[in-house]
Amino acid sequence: MILVLGGSGLLGSAIVKHLQQQRYPARVLTRGEGDWRSSNIPQLKQLGFEVVVGDMTDPAVLTKAISGCTGVIHAAGGLLQSDPDEMKAVHLTVVSDLARISELGGVQRFIHVSCLGASERSASTMMQYKWEAEQIIKATPFYWTIVRPSYFFGDTFPYLQVLMPVLKLKPFIPIPGAGLSEVEPVAVDDVANVIVQSLYNRGAVSKVYEIGGPVTYTLIELIELIKHYMKIRTPLMNVPSDSAGKGAKVFSKLLKNVHTDLIGLMTVDSARSADEQELPVALSGRTLEECLPRIIQKL
Repeated sequence: MILVLGGSGLLGSAIVKHLQQQRYPARVLTRGEGDWRSSNIPQLKQLGFEVVVGDMTDPAVLTKAISGCTGVIHAAGGLLQSDPDEMKAVHLTVVSDLARISELGGVQRFIHVSCLGASERSASTMMQYKWEAEQIIKATPFYWTIVRPSYFFGDTFPYLQVLMPVLKLKPFIPIPGAGLSEVEPVAVDDVANVIVQSLYNRGAVSKVYEIGGPVTYTLIELIELIKHYMKIRTPLMNVPSDSAGKGAKVFSKLLKNVHTDLIGLMTVDSARSADEQELPVALSGRTLEECLPRIIQKL
């Protein structure tokens, strides 16, 4: 039995689809948010998956969900946690609890989803937590694989949701620093396929897979692309960021209820390195630009 954390999210839903295609037995841990019309719990059960409803930050819930499972796919924890305490809980604390409880529960296979740009010295707090979480998994006795995708897209593009408060600003859209940080948006279905194809692949054990899409954008290029499809005419303006403190003060004046990690997420590189591992399956080559008009229509 494979436990999937984050099974109701954008990536988790794609993973569940691929697991169903492979007829792998799986259990999904979900918070069960939403009313009966929007809940995916009935659909998951119809597909033959077991469902555990609860908060993954609760160790008791994790213990219940892991019971009887020999494999874990941890795909929970998106970009949209703006509360500092919640961000740490979702991206780091839960990984420590999950690793400990999984070991006690007899889990053997563990696939952990991190993010391109995770680094000990990242300007993004979330990316620092992602890096620390990777170190926790690498120190476990599991047959582990770490997957590091760039920002992924499907029916939605979560990174765009993070950027939306900035895109709405007038008379200019502030860009921290030079705006030359690189991102490689990748189709969520490609990421899910790599994860599921790695599950029973011995060659994937103890590997770190970096997954990026076919097009590399600088931050400025990506925002100009989004502006084009959203028909935004507001000009960009670079905001000096010679120190994180100064940049944070400028942005806090321009934005209300700003994402805690906004500056970091806009300045960190989320692109593959030169020493990336060969993936266990070929990617589709689908680009963000192919899907962006449909994504924007749904905003």
